[in-house]
Amino acid sequence: MYYKNKQIGTALLLTMSIVACFISLIAIDNNEAIWPVFIILGLVSFLFHSLNIKVNNSEINWSFGPGFWRNSLEIGTVNDVRQIKTKWYYGLGIRYIGAGWLYTVSGTTAIQLTLKDGSKINLGTNDPDNLVKAIQLQLTANQKKNSSF
Repeated sequence: MYYKNKQIGTALLLTMSIVACFISLIAIDNNEAIWPVFIILGLVSFLFHSLNIKVNNSEINWSFGPGFWRNSLEIGTVNDVRQIKTKWYYGLGIRYIGAGWLYTVSGTTAIQLTLKDGSKINLGTNDPDNLVKAIQLQLTANQKKNSSF
């Protein structure tokens, strides 16, 4: 089984666009150089424009945009997976919330991975049902493989 999803960060891109417009309006009457702000906004938008999640037989991989901030997790370290709703005020990007680390670019739908050590990782997604199914399928396959030994 192989699962792959790319969620475009519409909320993040919209937020960056609004910030850029607001800064442009403020700068109309000022003669200050604001180009460094636009470079930073552009860079953040480029690096976090999407969240890519992949699941294969042995790993769950996720990264932002063009491969920035890659992370992976062995399927064998996952104890449970479930769909959750995050709070809108948790924000976008990478955050530590009460329920573990959250990686998100848009929306409030996510999956929560509970690891065998008790820690939790939350991955924002626009396809939670299929992502949960893909991970559960790999968890079941690993359990069968480990019990046959």
